[in-house]
Amino acid sequence: MNFWRGAAFGLSVMALSACAGPMADVVSKRSDPTVQLSGMKTFHAPPPAAGVARSNLDVFEEFLDLTFALESGQDLTKLSRFEGPITVALVNPTHQVVGQDLDRLIKRLQTEANIPISRVQTAAAANIVIEMVSKRQLRRAAPTAACIVVPRMSSWAEFRKNRFNRRADWTSLEVRSRAAVFMPRDISPQDARDCLHEELAQAIGPLNDLYRLPDSVFNDDNFHIVLTPYDMMILRAMYAPELHSGMAKHEVAAVLPRILARVNPQGAGLAPLHRQESPGSWVRKIEIALGPDASDKTRIEAAADAVRIAQQLGMTDHRLGFSYYARARVTAATNGVEAAADYARAYANFSKIFGPYDIHTAQAGLQMASLAMSSGEFRQALQFIESGLITAKTAQNGRLMFSLLAMKAEIYKLAGRTDEATALRTEAVAWGQYGIHPPSEINKRLDFIANLPPRLPQKES
Repeated sequence: MNFWRGAAFGLSVMALSACAGPMADVVSKRSDPTVQLSGMKTFHAPPPAAGVARSNLDVFEEFLDLTFALESGQDLTKLSRFEGPITVALVNPTHQVVGQDLDRLIKRLQTEANIPISRVQTAAAANIVIEMVSKRQLRRAAPTAACIVVPRMSSWAEFRKNRFNRRADWTSLEVRSRAAVFMPRDISPQDARDCLHEELAQAIGPLNDLYRLPDSVFNDDNFHIVLTPYDMMILRAMYAPELHSGMAKHEVAAVLPRILARVNPQGAGLAPLHRQESPGSWVRKIEIALGPDASDKTRIEAAADAVRIAQQLGMTDHRLGFSYYARARVTAATNGVEAAADYARAYANFSKIFGPYDIHTAQAGLQMASLAMSSGEFRQALQFIESGLITAKTAQNGRLMFSLLAMKAEIYKLAGRTDEATALRTEAVAWGQYGIHPPSEINKRLDFIANLPPRLPQKES
């Protein structure tokens, strides 16, 4: 249940024109003609399936933490899952792409997680109902959530009547038989797809999120937005025949090593990392910094505290990079120079841990590319852009594809490669239609990117 989905571009890149230093004073307004929207691009092929290069000793600990606790930190005493075939219905879809993305997700769950799940046409015949409601309705019920999943429900009307009683309580559940996913209608197709992946996975699988996971949607840092090979492995293990609803934690722990040896043979001989659990103090600061309710001052202070806690506790993994990234996001509007430094720190952290072709690195690289463009360092910007494009396609992030392609188009235009620039810009718009809402926002972002490169002041005649 992520609380900052969809904001990755707006708060950071669009505020970083202030980071260009002295060159920012010579940028002049350039307005390209209004874009005519063409055919939307979507992702058809599933992400590459692969084993998980993680010690099964680590996965063992992660599986238990994912399945025997809620995001709130409350412990669960018993394993719960669906027993038997699972049916899913989609109600009130706003775009045919949403249904197509759901069909692709269900196919992946069948083939990669070995879960007997299928789509049906009516809510009455479904174990899981996915209903699209207005963003205003959803925010009234769950102010900090982009989308939500609840047990024992089949409709928004049923949820409104019962959301404060025990029917909506996951802790009282032993066997899952019904669940409902609620997501806003007024979002981009990509954001709808992201909700499908995360909330359907939680409807049938783990109910917890862990910031220590670097390669999972079961992580509120929101870098991974479609189910990863790790996630499919966790779901496959959860629906292994050795497990069943009602098992206690120690009973699951007794059979889990055998299950993991089967579902992830690659992890059998690897040394464990034993990543430390994310401290509650750090998690609270991150949630305040990136949440919607605090003042700017409070958010900036919380982000600074998150960095300090990560440093003091020796959290040198991706969570330190995420702390820098979060601080950059909340300080970009008021202190562009410091935000740029934090994005550079985040990029260095992610690059060291993950290499150049990971979604963490690519998201920080987007900011580095915008900074390089603002300083007129176009060759350096292209280096960030090219590696980011490879990663964005693999991670199926159309919004990131839009930003990177639009930047590349602007650089090519300035280099006189007009035809290539036009083609790149057209492709960017096609991805923007999938990743950005409302569509009118596409033109605003294109105009902003067109104004990133410095322009020499015109001489007075």
